[in-house]
This record gives sequence, structure tokens and C-alpha cells, in this order.
Amino acid sequence: MPKMILPPRLTMALGGYIRETVVPYGEDEAETFPYRNVIVGNPTDEPVKIDVPVYDKGWIERHRNLGLIVVPVKVEDDFVGLFNMVREKVKRSK
Repeated sequence: MPKMILPPRLTMALGGYIRETVVPYGEDEAETFPYRNVIVGNPTDEPVKIDVPVYDKGWIERHRNLGLIVVPVKVEDDFVGLFNMVREKVKRSK
């Protein structure tokens, strides 16, 4: 699986790295990812490798276990507000 480096003390939105369709999979083989975006913040002093693209809901928990702040964003959510919240959490974690 491809990886991306999330530098220390950085917040990113992964909207362009989400698998939105289940093609070429069959209906029973894959589930559509339920979020339109995922905000990821790295509160650590070390760079962290993250898996991209985001394929499934399990991605969220796997990356939280790496010490990252991960907030999934639904269509009805306030993206800018959530992004700013994660960025502030990353800043305060020093």
C-alpha cells in the first residue's frame, strides 16, 4: 500500500486520498467509505507514515493507534471548524 509522510506538528485533510467508489469490487467485497474527508493531525515531534488512499473505516482506528488525531468528516459537518479544532489540538500538544 502506498504511504505518505505526515510531518511533525502538521494537520492535513485527506479528501483527495479517499477511495469513493467500490468499482471494480462486487457488492459483497467492499464497502463505500462513509465520509467525505478525513482530517489528520500529527501532535508528535516525529514524522509518521500514513497509508493512502483511505479505503475503509478501519483506517481511522489504525492511524489513531499511531498517536495521530484523526477526525472523519461527514457531508453535513463543518469542515473548516473541524480542521481548526484539530490544528489547535496539535498546537496545544507541545
